[in-house]
Amino acid sequence: MAASNARIAAGFEEIADLLEVQGENPFRIRAYSNAARMVNQQGPAFADRAARGEELGKLAGIGADLDAKIHEIARTGNCELLRQLRHAVPRGTASLLRIPGLGPKRVRALSERLDVHTPVQLRDAARSGRMESLRGFGPKTTAHVLRALTTDRSKKERVPLAIAQREAAAVLDHIRRAPG
Repeated sequence: MAASNARIAAGFEEIADLLEVQGENPFRIRAYSNAARMVNQQGPAFADRAARGEELGKLAGIGADLDAKIHEIARTGNCELLRQLRHAVPRGTASLLRIPGLGPKRVRALSERLDVHTPVQLRDAARSGRMESLRGFGPKTTAHVLRALTTDRSKKERVPLAIAQREAAAVLDHIRRAPG
């Protein structure tokens, strides 16, 4: 099953998030974030060419390791590193990344300092006031997280900046051409 540019980029973004949750090297995290952005900026035939194993040419910031992962995700829809990272974080921790207001840094703080790994544990920490004891988790953040947990409006998928810009440009172009 060949993957699209968006799917490849989403895999790289998840890798970056999980690496950050684990406290890995910031340069490695940034490399995966940049790779996600680069993949999203490519044309629609990019993922198809990668799935066929074709040479992709030199992309800024993409070395041999990332190039191999692009081909792996494009060809199979999966990535061994991503699978390993998902298994390396405590069960449920990755699900916290889908809660609005929680990014990798906050999830890492919750995991390391409060031993919070699941939405249920997060709700308990927020209700008990333990969450507010962490730097960067004030009453507003706590209320926002509790509201997100009770209404179950978890983030379905983050939209990469390159895609958002491309979609916004198309909408603006349409509006500019509209009569009236």
